Amino acid sequence: MKNPQGNIPTVPILAILGCCLIWGTTFTVVKDVSNSIDPFLLSGFRNLIATSVLFAYFIITKKGKILLDKNSLRSGLVLGVLLGTIYISQTIGITFTSANHSAFITCSAVIMVPVILFLFGWEKFNKKQILSILLVAIGLVLLTLKSGLLGFNLGDLITLAAAVICAMHIVFSGLYVRKYNFLSLIFYQFFFAGLISFCGLFSKQAFYNFPPILFENDAIYNVLYLGLLGTLFCYFVTVWGQKHVSTTYIALIFSLEPLFASVTNYLVLNEVFTTKEFIGAVIIFGGILLYSIPKKWFSIFRII
Repeated sequence: MKNPQGNIPTVPILAILGCCLIWGTTFTVVKDVSNSIDPFLLSGFRNLIATSVLFAYFIITKKGKILLDKNSLRSGLVLGVLLGTIYISQTIGITFTSANHSAFITCSAVIMVPVILFLFGWEKFNKKQILSILLVAIGLVLLTLKSGLLGFNLGDLITLAAAVICAMHIVFSGLYVRKYNFLSLIFYQFFFAGLISFCGLFSKQAFYNFPPILFENDAIYNVLYLGLLGTLFCYFVTVWGQKHVSTTYIALIFSLEPLFASVTNYLVLNEVFTTKEFIGAVIIFGGILLYSIPKKWFSIFRII
């Protein structure tokens, strides 16, 4: 397998593309199951499944010692809190909006990364990033604004908050994966994401007198798909892929995620865009693609 700076490693590229496709379908799956299971319970189950499979792997391969790494535990706690919050808020948001809206708003997280890095004082904006942010911002308004300044859907706002948290997760996971063992890191990420999900569920039931926990039998296949493929497989492969594929290629591949989501939403849920929503989605995709393309590629045309 070649270095990211050398020839393009085919297997990791295809694996990451597969993850992008799977993650694109998860918006359809979550929308389909959103009325059959409590958002906290769904997040808890999908992370519990991922944690259990990884733990079994450690037992079988006798690699449990890597879980003794305190740095991975602490970093996994941070990532787990972020991941659990993302899953819960995304599921709550998608119950009030369309899967198409959820997909494009969530995928805008990639251009929120430079904003967070700027706010932390770690990086400064360049012209390409500024243009990308402006394009995505315009696209989000066209996609989500119905009428007037207060015409935003509650589900869209919740999903936008989830996208901001997702951007923070991208920043911190990129930082931690280069410093600590990635297997122990993702194990603790799933463990703590599941823990805070179940804690949130029990707190909601105990203190706010909500209706009984919602879980219907036909949701089990969706939960297994989200837990095994949408959570364990995709995060495992993505973290592994970051060690073999340059950030440039990963960013370009994952810019396709909302397109995969839209196709799946249309085929399964019969969701279609209005003209204004379609224009907004195209502008968002253009902004994400612009952000993902390396600046040096534009030097050929002497732009940006």
